[in-house]
Amino acid sequence: MDGPDRLRLLERAVTASTNSISITDPSRPDSPLIYVNPAFERTTGYAAAEVLGRNCRFLQGEDWDQPGLEELRAAIREERHCTVVLRNYRKDGTLFFNELSVYPVRDENDHLVNFVGVQNDITERRRTEEALREIRRSERRRIARDLHDIVLQDLSGALQSLRLIYLQSRNSGPEIDLTEELEALRRASSGLRSAVYDLRQEKERPFLESVESLVELNRQATPECEVRLAVEEGFPGELPRGESVELLRVLQEALRNARRHSGARNVEVTLRTENGEILAEISDDGSGFDMASVRAGVGLSSMRERIEGVGGTLAIYSRPGEGTRVVVNVPLGNGTPAPRRL
Repeated sequence: MDGPDRLRLLERAVTASTNSISITDPSRPDSPLIYVNPAFERTTGYAAAEVLGRNCRFLQGEDWDQPGLEELRAAIREERHCTVVLRNYRKDGTLFFNELSVYPVRDENDHLVNFVGVQNDITERRRTEEALREIRRSERRRIARDLHDIVLQDLSGALQSLRLIYLQSRNSGPEIDLTEELEALRRASSGLRSAVYDLRQEKERPFLESVESLVELNRQATPECEVRLAVEEGFPGELPRGESVELLRVLQEALRNARRHSGARNVEVTLRTENGEILAEISDDGSGFDMASVRAGVGLSSMRERIEGVGGTLAIYSRPGEGTRVVVNVPLGNGTPAPRRL
């Protein structure tokens, strides 16, 4: 197939594509659109004549605060491919979710000549996913209510009855040793409270409110240990959903470890921001351990993976008899200056 025939074939394929396809010219001021296919017109409601010569940012409307935009800007600056999901707006103002893949096009001398954008309207997919998430959240909340109102109440009642029997046996007749049974029931009750807390976290409460609830839960689970929360001034009340969930899970695991293994009398959770990062520290005055002789288990590995997944770091400091500190650093995305528009 010679050059002209090949070009005609490519043109027919792009025209027939059900995906929106656009081409920009980065050599011209403001990198304007120089081509859009019919699918672009159908998806956006704009005719080609209305958009050619304009930068494609007009599809964002006034909605400029989007996580995907910074990644898109970086890819364009670095002349590389990227795929992002953006909130875009049709000509009639209706929102659609645009899964945009941008590809650099180079000439025979490897100089950038164009960017090709392939847009996929994933609005219905996002709506379906959100509906499924809400179904799962509702089911988890129902399970949490049943566990709390039925199972946990019965378990707590059994624990109190067993304690009463134990105390009565100490004052009349031969003493019955129920220490192990009481401890097992206490652990079961504590574990069930943690499970209920996990399920209820699907309510997506603000981050600080969730941390306060987590700390209070640990106070109830270990009344012999003082659990404190210190939040420095300026710490944001809410975090992006991804960072909030992962950081909360790490705090939960660290507090659980302190409760189960450290024998600490005091545990403190400190939250602050520093140099554009979230700093969270969980410290205790418990037994500590020799870090050189302890192999990282599943819990610790999971904590590291969660934090590294949001671009952060996790460090643990401990010595026998000197307690343990867990220090987490996570980039604070919403604390950075707003990026310039494309």
